[in-house]
Amino acid sequence: MGRFINSFEIDVPPVTADLYDIDPQPNDNYPLLNAHATILEEKIGGRARWYSQGSRHYIAVIGAEREYATIQSAEGAELEFAHETELDFSEWSDFKILQEALIEELKQDLEADGYWYDSTKNTFYREDRETQIEGYDIHPGVEVRISYHDRPLITLDPTLGAIGSRTLADYLNDDSWGIDRVSEELVGRTFIFQTSDRTSCTVTGVFENTTVSEVPPGRFDNETLDEIEDRHGREVADKVDPSEPTVKIRYGNSDWYPAAPSLLLFAPSEDRPDDISQRATFSPRERWEKVETFRELIGNINIGTIQTDISQSPVRDGLSAYGYPVLTFGDDPSTEMGIGRPNISFDGSPLTQEYWNPAKQGYLEEVGPRRTFDEDFNIAVLFPEGAEDDALRAYQQVREYVEDHLGIILSDPPGRVNYEDPHEVEDWQPSLDNIDAGFGYLPQHDEKVYHQLIEILDGKPLQSLTAVNLRSAQRSGHEDDVIANTAVGLGVKLGVVPFSIENQLDTDAYLGLSVTGRDRTVASGVVVSGTNNQILYQTEETNPTGRSTVTNQGLAKQILIRAVQGAVTNPRSGFEQLDSLTIHRNGYLGDEEIAGLREGVEYLKSNGYVTDSFEWVGVDVQHSPTYRIYDDDGMPDMGSYAQLDDETVLLLTTDAPQLDQGTPQPILCKIAVEEGDFDIYSVGRDAFYLSELNWGAPSKGIKDPLTVYLTRRMNRRLSHDRVSRLTYPPF
Repeated sequence: MGRFINSFEIDVPPVTADLYDIDPQPNDNYPLLNAHATILEEKIGGRARWYSQGSRHYIAVIGAEREYATIQSAEGAELEFAHETELDFSEWSDFKILQEALIEELKQDLEADGYWYDSTKNTFYREDRETQIEGYDIHPGVEVRISYHDRPLITLDPTLGAIGSRTLADYLNDDSWGIDRVSEELVGRTFIFQTSDRTSCTVTGVFENTTVSEVPPGRFDNETLDEIEDRHGREVADKVDPSEPTVKIRYGNSDWYPAAPSLLLFAPSEDRPDDISQRATFSPRERWEKVETFRELIGNINIGTIQTDISQSPVRDGLSAYGYPVLTFGDDPSTEMGIGRPNISFDGSPLTQEYWNPAKQGYLEEVGPRRTFDEDFNIAVLFPEGAEDDALRAYQQVREYVEDHLGIILSDPPGRVNYEDPHEVEDWQPSLDNIDAGFGYLPQHDEKVYHQLIEILDGKPLQSLTAVNLRSAQRSGHEDDVIANTAVGLGVKLGVVPFSIENQLDTDAYLGLSVTGRDRTVASGVVVSGTNNQILYQTEETNPTGRSTVTNQGLAKQILIRAVQGAVTNPRSGFEQLDSLTIHRNGYLGDEEIAGLREGVEYLKSNGYVTDSFEWVGVDVQHSPTYRIYDDDGMPDMGSYAQLDDETVLLLTTDAPQLDQGTPQPILCKIAVEEGDFDIYSVGRDAFYLSELNWGAPSKGIKDPLTVYLTRRMNRRLSHDRVSRLTYPPF
């Protein structure tokens, strides 16, 4: 039968919405607009949502069961029937009404079946816990998305929720924790707000000198103690101690809100205990069985008088697979590696998908990298107290691999410094001018120590290795693999290109653009050549945005201009001007960002950095969509894709044939803006091919295209307060 996805088509009849005028107009007071919608639903049935036509706000009602001409609403406003409008679901504002109505109906229906809804995660969880693991209650859940891709779809993806028994107040009151440790370890983590909504949120700070009975600085409202009883009832309000400190929370990407720590239960979404993560690793068959069970549970969804029909069969149209790229190794002459060609790293038999990633390492060792150079590099070895001999021993193994297989020479003896001794670091610092890169030997992975080493090296390339990983590899017989990946990672940071995808990509260059962070939000960009795959430009210093997920018009313009200027003037580029560019945005391109990119393109044209016929496309790249690709015969192949519409493609970039268990999660690419002739098939294929350039660990695949992979990691580093410069690709 072939491939399919976890989406089901929703057949919706033509829908006419009743629009109610609001007097007086509430401007953009969305809480008040939501209150009006709730009152209308109570009066006339169906589902209501605020709706705008031009500059005027209305409340739109679909599936109304009763008629009212005028209704008295919140804060003395009058809601008066104005006119009807037929909804066009291809318009986002119109589809949003249907989307929210379907979810609200599901919430009401599934509550009777013992489910509660987390709106931040778009997930329905079972009230009853399935089990308890390491002190966490485990609740089965299903993420539900209503989307529109030429027709409405409902997408279902099973998951597990883990909820702890301790509130944030418990941690704050614990003598072994307190405010300082909470701020260090729990700020930025996920909690469940124990109100009637039970929505997950992120704790972003603690007001040490402001209790929940006071208005916290920076807010003109108090959404903690004074409003808790009115909004959530006496039972919830009784859980709150008026003397406990106020904390800051965010829902998704929202602004921050004050909250009472007594109402926040720890619910880690990342860094969960391994046993919980293992339990949530569903095989394709198990995951699909859960989808089918939930699909039967929800049946069809009716919105007042509107009846919908949800298909019993998943979407199968638009699914196929990309062919694998041809990889080029060796400086001169070159050697090509491709599916079906003789595998020179093994026995000459035709290369198959199963051995695709392992063959990359073999080709690199057999033929050498695609781009290298004759140059000596001075390396500093950074180690903790008492580990100098082990660090130097590991460095020598890395050094030998680099010289044998990558064509560059590392210093011997190297510079060396005990990073735990501040006096030794201070005395060593003047010699940094003569150092090209650092090799960090850490007892175990530690983000704080890692950023300390970046700071010591002042942004110069750093490659680390942990004693824990090395010992584990020695016990399992994989020491050579760890040394090889460490050595290749160091070589790439010094400018080596292990292999490339030549003459197979559609545009001259690829710009990765990413915005991440919270209190220290940063934006960064990286440019990869579409011809020789060299990294032609990267952001080296922090670009504070003051926003959490999108940058402003000016900064988007600035990043584009600097990136293209840097790429064109880079002597390795081979370009006098760019004729075409693909921009991969980690997440979603905002309207201001698109406006900034358009301005940037005009500047680049007028200054000769791009041609007058310059074509460009901006692509949203979503790392963790709800969609999954399945195959009737088992695990879907890497390269499988589902074209959801003319602007959106779902693609599987992970090394699926090598996975022993679990269902691979794809990425989703959507054309957000284009100036030129682009098609979604080629946009998806290029993203897949660029995900093959995992130069830091050739024997492993990466999920994101290189453009997104690097900028995600760059932002992770540049958002740290100890990092002011980053001059190398952070594999």
